[in-house]
Amino acid sequence: MGSSTDKPDIRPAIAGDVESFSDIQSLLKRMQQELPDSPFGKAGVWQMPDALTADGTAVRTLLNPDLMDGELEIYRVFPGLSVSTVSFVAKDVDTIHQIAEKAVEEEEEIMVRLFQYGQIVYKFGDHVIDSEVTPGVLSFRPEKGRSGYQLRAGEKIRVTMFVITEEGEREVWHRLGIAPLKLFQEVRAAKDPADRVFALPSTDAFRHFSASLSYLPASGAARTTYLKLKVGELFCLLSDVRPDENQDTQSDIPLSEVRKLSRARIILEERDGESIPITDLSAMVGLNRRKLTEGFKAVFGESVAGYALELRMRKGYQLLKESPLPVHEIAIECGYEHPSNFTIAFRRRFGASPSEVRAEK
Repeated sequence: MGSSTDKPDIRPAIAGDVESFSDIQSLLKRMQQELPDSPFGKAGVWQMPDALTADGTAVRTLLNPDLMDGELEIYRVFPGLSVSTVSFVAKDVDTIHQIAEKAVEEEEEIMVRLFQYGQIVYKFGDHVIDSEVTPGVLSFRPEKGRSGYQLRAGEKIRVTMFVITEEGEREVWHRLGIAPLKLFQEVRAAKDPADRVFALPSTDAFRHFSASLSYLPASGAARTTYLKLKVGELFCLLSDVRPDENQDTQSDIPLSEVRKLSRARIILEERDGESIPITDLSAMVGLNRRKLTEGFKAVFGESVAGYALELRMRKGYQLLKESPLPVHEIAIECGYEHPSNFTIAFRRRFGASPSEVRAEK
């Protein structure tokens, strides 16, 4: 019988060698070998980092205060795979938009963006990705000349970006035991730029995952380990995703109009679906009636009236579950003068009457 020292080492691969650096120039040089300089760096959007963090696996730097107030953190959690978090308040949005148009189209690796807070509207060719609508977006080599994003001055924004090279995929396989995803293979092999970008599903799983990236451990070493595990979680979530099932609506609507359409959606949400005449809503967001109604349907997949109705139904359901108000008062709260009309609409939406839902409380 062999001794205990003859037993194979079955420790998980994540416990193996961890690449770290003793000086900032070595880490930056390695990152630049894997990922060419971004136009954001060339344009001076961020300042040169002056120190290593997270046990020599990350850098933190301030952003150019003339363009935006905030900071950028870049974690090289695995060789060939980095996680960046950028938190900022935009100032010179015109300059940022110009830089963004060039920066996005020069991306050469798979990029997964997760939105934590603030509104930012991306455009990849015909695809419009609004952070108010979807928890994130996956892209690879976006279409030249037709990509970029827009945001508002004064908007507080946080986005987390996973940059995934083929080397990074192999490292995840080795260290976490997650084989390269078929999804990444399909995206990399796609000839049509439209097939190399898609919105992540608006599911609770993806929304909770995105939100969790706002609460990183305070310790640098713990933060890097946490992000390693988050990479594994992201890969697991993406393993069930098919691009053709999650494409955002294609549209040639200008980004400036998409922002106004998003504002119309926010107004409806703030008023719980209150019935607002289309002419009034059009004036509030600065779009004519046709652009509002047709654009809303194209971008969000339902009509203005349909979305307002859905909001009223959700409000009614919540009040039935959480308040002692009688059904007829809830009907009034939801904009219905006659409770019978509220009951008909509610049953059509939820398959049960308000009284039946109240009885389940």
